[in-house]
Amino acid sequence: MRKIGILGLVLGFSALLFLPQAVSAQADVVTLDIPFEFMVENTMLPAGTYQITKVKDGNYRIANQKGDQKAMFMTETATNPTPVASFTLMFNVYGDKYYLAKFFHQGMTVGDALRQTAAEKELAQKVKPTTKIIEKGK
Repeated sequence: MRKIGILGLVLGFSALLFLPQAVSAQADVVTLDIPFEFMVENTMLPAGTYQITKVKDGNYRIANQKGDQKAMFMTETATNPTPVASFTLMFNVYGDKYYLAKFFHQGMTVGDALRQTAAEKELAQKVKPTTKIIEKGK
C-alpha cells in the first residue's frame, strides 16, 4: 500500500515538472485569419488562416492550416508605444503588396520585426508604405 502512495506522489510531481513546458509551448503558437495575400521575406502566401509558431528565440514558422503554404523567418526586436490589446500583426503596404513587418503578443510593447528584403526596400524607395493591422479575434 505504501509503495502505491509513493508511486502516486512521484508521478504527480513528474506531471507538475512538465506542465510549465506544455503551457509555454501553447503560448508559442497563434492562429489568425489573414484576408489578403502577403509576403513573408521572399515567400508569397495566399489569404487564409495561419498559425505562427515560435521555433526558438527570433525564429518563427508561419503556415496555413493544411501546412502546404509556409515560410520560416527570423526576427529582431520591435517596439510599440503602447501595449496591444490582443495578438497583433502589422503589415507594410505598398499599393496592393503586403509585407509582414512586425507582430506583438497581447499586452506587450516589445515584439518581433522581420528584416526588409531587397525587394521591399526597393518598393519603399518608390512608394511610402501604409500600415495594415490584423488583431486576433477582430
